[in-house]
Formats: sequence, C-alpha cells, structure tokens
Amino acid sequence: MARRSNPQPASVAEKISSGIPYLDHLLGYFKTGDNVIWEVDAGSYIEVFLQHFIVHSLKNGYPAFPHLQNLTLLDCFTSGKGKNDPVFARFYAKEKREFPGKVVRVKKPQDLSQFRVALDGIEVEKGARTRYLFDSLTGMQEVWGGEKATHKFFTYSCPRLYDLQTVAYWVLEKDAHTPSFKANLRHITQVVIELFRENGDLLLKMNKLKGRFSRSAFLPKRYEVWDQRIVFPAIGGRRPLNLGEKIHGLREKMGLTQKELAAQIGLTPSFISQLEKNLISPSLDSLLKLSERLNTPPVHFLMEGEEKSLSRMVVKPGERKEVFLRELKRGEARIQLLVGDTANRRMEAYLITLPQGTEVRGHFFQHKGDEFAFLWEGEMEVEVQGEKHLLKPGDSLYLETTVPSRWVNAGKGNAVLLWVLSPPRGTG
Repeated sequence: MARRSNPQPASVAEKISSGIPYLDHLLGYFKTGDNVIWEVDAGSYIEVFLQHFIVHSLKNGYPAFPHLQNLTLLDCFTSGKGKNDPVFARFYAKEKREFPGKVVRVKKPQDLSQFRVALDGIEVEKGARTRYLFDSLTGMQEVWGGEKATHKFFTYSCPRLYDLQTVAYWVLEKDAHTPSFKANLRHITQVVIELFRENGDLLLKMNKLKGRFSRSAFLPKRYEVWDQRIVFPAIGGRRPLNLGEKIHGLREKMGLTQKELAAQIGLTPSFISQLEKNLISPSLDSLLKLSERLNTPPVHFLMEGEEKSLSRMVVKPGERKEVFLRELKRGEARIQLLVGDTANRRMEAYLITLPQGTEVRGHFFQHKGDEFAFLWEGEMEVEVQGEKHLLKPGDSLYLETTVPSRWVNAGKGNAVLLWVLSPPRGTG
C-alpha cells in the first residue's frame, strides 16, 4: 500500500516536484508536509501521474535510479486481497532476491494495528522528508471492511506525515466512497486533485490547495496521455503531428485494410478511419495495440514529421545505446543496440557480452518473431527444448518458434554474441 524513496536534501525539500512541469506550475510545487488526495475516475491514467512522481523522486540526487535501491515497498496485497495465493507469494521465494529495494510484508493487513506498526517502523527508520504513495485508500477500505476504519487511519496518519515533513500521495476511486467520506478527507488534507472524464475528454481539476492563491488553478484543465507523457494542449502541449498519416502509411505498408486492422486490435473500422484523418485521438491502450500490430515502437508516433534520424546508416562504437532487459539481472550481460533507431525497421541488432562464468536462465527477451545469433568471441552453451548446443566463434543459431531456456558462457573470458530480431522488439 505504501512506497517511499529516500528524502531529498533539506536544502531543496521545501520545493518538491510532481515530475510534471505544468502541474508544478498550477500547484506552485508541493510543499513539505503536503498530503495529496487524488480522486480519480476509471481510465483517467492515474498510474502515469504516480509514475512521474516516483521517477522524479528517485532520480533527484540519485544517479543509480535503475537499481531502485532507495525504494521501500510495504506489501499489504500478498496477505490481503492476494489471500496468500502462491502466485503472489512466489515473489518472496525468488524475485525478492533480485529486487534492489526493500520489501516489508504485512502478514495480516486486515488488522489495522499491524499495518500501523509496520508503517511506523518505516517512519522511524527513514525519518523525515520521505516520499510516500498509498495505493490506495479504496483498497484499504475493502481490506478493512468499511469507511470508518479507513477514515480513522487517515486522521491518524495525515497529521503524522505532515509533522514528518513528507509528501504523501493518497489515491481513491471517486465512485467507491460516499460524499461524506470524501468531504471529511478533504477537510483534513492539504491538496486535493481530481482526475475525471467528461464528453470523452480527460480533465484535471484542483479541489483544494491549502496555502495557495490562484483562481486559474481551480479551473478544469484538459490533458492527454501519450506514451507515459502527460500533455496539456491548452498550454502549447501538442499531440503528435501526422499521427493519422503515420498509421495510414504503416497499415498500407503491411497490406492491411482498415477493417482488418480494426478487427485485429479490437476496434471498429470507423475508429481507424477517423484516426487516420486526425479527427480523433486514440487512448494510450489503443495506441499501444496499434504499436504492437504495426511493429512500431510507440515513440515513433510521438515524433514530429518524418524523423531524419531514421535515415542514419552508420553507428560508431561510442554511439551505441546501452539496453537493459527486465528478464536479466543487473550485471548478467552487457547489451548494446547496434542501430540508431528501430522505428519502421524490419530487424533490430544487438551486441551481447556475457562475462566469464555467467549463466542466464531463460532467454534474453520474450520476442514474437524470428531471431538470429552469431557468436563473435568466446564459447557459449545454449539449451533449446532440453537439447544443449555448444557454440564456438563463427557458429550461428536461428530461432523461429522455439525459445532457449538457458545460456552459459562456457569458455574463458567474455562471450560476445551478435543477436538480431525480426521484427524489432521496439526499444526506440
């Protein structure tokens, strides 16, 4: 239910960013001590707002953000709504060892006192000026059996977090709570932000800003979400140009009719037609489906005009992009992208270096398509469908539907592998 990152230094803690510049402008930034309630409609993309806050909090002053070592997860789901199901409990048997942050599991979250003790322990250990996310008040209400217990917890925690000079995000689903419950929470907290849908538009509205004086902040602001980016069209934020033309061009390149494309991604031909004419904007979900079906990374749709970088033919060794795959542990392999961009390309090439003695269980990436591997240096053993193959310099491997279950550097020194995918996985 709660996540935190290490605090910012005291010298900058008075002015805290949401990670979204225009939201910071409306708020005048968050202030230490702010409890922020997000009242949200379904489909308002609250997760993107939360992600910006988390990413900014972890990156600010911490170059090793990818390791997430400054993150603490207070896990009330596994033993709560997860009901100790083995699917969720398996995290503690395997994945927890690979998780770089800290995990505190509450074994009986239905007991409010246990949750409070666990949270108090984190507060004592980490001290003041931390950042918190509570996900979510609606979930707490379901676990604790009603609004009374949830309100009691909030009235206890809100002033305490204020005294600790933290910034805390609290999320609640608007339709899951009574008006009196929401009114009581608004009375106690410092900031209330509403995300809602109206006539097909996504709107953000400030309902409370304690200590701020700005009339314009309380007017609804229309926003859009593009590939994890929050755009406010009224202040110059623009939707991607030529979106309809790009979709039309990619569809025709693949030989698909509007009806065929619509059927394959669960939309209507009319929607595709209007989209290609730039009459409507797709939701993030629709854009991701289009991206997958058209074999194009989402970022391609966000670029303006015809990208000059796509014509780039030569990539020097010092220009290679480092790639991190979630399937691999940190340090297991060094992966470099050998092409400048992948948008509109039919294949994607990488250079993979495995240190001596490295064993990768599973595959580098779960890819839907053909794969080609060429061993450039060293010796490597690969296991496919229970059969082991020893690759030496100059040996190659072609994969269609099969997926390796194990890779091992079987020689001395590094093993260097050229790895080609078709179609691209879309790192962009």
